Amino acid sequence: MATKKKKKKKGRAPVLVIVLAIILAIILYFNFRGNNIKLSKDERVLIIGKQNLYAVYEDKLAVKIPFELYIDSDETVEDLVDSQNYENVLEKINSVVPEKLTRYTVIKSGEIKLDVENARNIPETNIGDRRYILTSSVYAMFKDLYHEKNTVDELNENILVDVLNANGIGGYARKTGELIKTTLGMKYNAANYETTQDQSYVVLNDISKEKAAEILDKLPEKYFKIKNKSSIPTLANIVVIIGSEKQINFKIDIYANQEKLKDASEKLKKAGYGSITSQPEKEDTEQSIIEYNKEDYFVAQKIAKVLGITDMVENSDLENKIGITIK
Repeated sequence: MATKKKKKKKGRAPVLVIVLAIILAIILYFNFRGNNIKLSKDERVLIIGKQNLYAVYEDKLAVKIPFELYIDSDETVEDLVDSQNYENVLEKINSVVPEKLTRYTVIKSGEIKLDVENARNIPETNIGDRRYILTSSVYAMFKDLYHEKNTVDELNENILVDVLNANGIGGYARKTGELIKTTLGMKYNAANYETTQDQSYVVLNDISKEKAAEILDKLPEKYFKIKNKSSIPTLANIVVIIGSEKQINFKIDIYANQEKLKDASEKLKKAGYGSITSQPEKEDTEQSIIEYNKEDYFVAQKIAKVLGITDMVENSDLENKIGITIK
């Protein structure tokens, strides 16, 4: 009897091996098969992978964001992901890209295959030995590959601008509104702001930064900070709050050699900017670049146009200050 039992055990062994092999094959298949991602219309998803993020917009555009990139001076994309606070990851990436992503998904195994018309790496630049997202080029990329492909046309005649006067000059809101209407063909509402103030603000309700820049470029004010959406209900696509800008606490640091510093300073002073400070030339940066806090995007953009600089990078360490490196 003992001999028969022994033979029975030997007979089961090959079956057990086959079962284990099948299970292993199934596991390997699901771990290493390609993850084919195809989104339906209007879906915008952040995919959190093993070494990269992917900002995917419908079947139009996928933007690869490597973990090594710095989101600000202290934190990389990898640091964000390692915290496993994925809602925060989504929020931080949404602060960089022109079009908001609506949700995230985590895919840590297998190859990610994106079924989109255009796949690009996010534009980046080196500052010293660190890699940063080149935010100015991100907006240009979206304009070329997503906005036009997606036929999202912000027709000027459909845009409503709330113009609020906070500088204390009578009739200034209506004067500004007429300027916007005459030069851009947009509609406007004019009113006085709740208080007078030095600082100018802009509230982006339902408008792209590119279109908002078209409006602000027509105005003489220079220090428009981006303000969080107001709790006051409005149908306007954008709210422009015009301050006096007489005693603005805002500095411009220029990193350049003496010749280029003199040239840039003269151009900025001629354009009406003050509080310009010279700094030692940066040896570890190869290109001209403007660094700014995200709320000062439009301040930086106006300065960039004065100096003919195209590259801009967010830097959360800057407060009421723009850093300009000129090469």
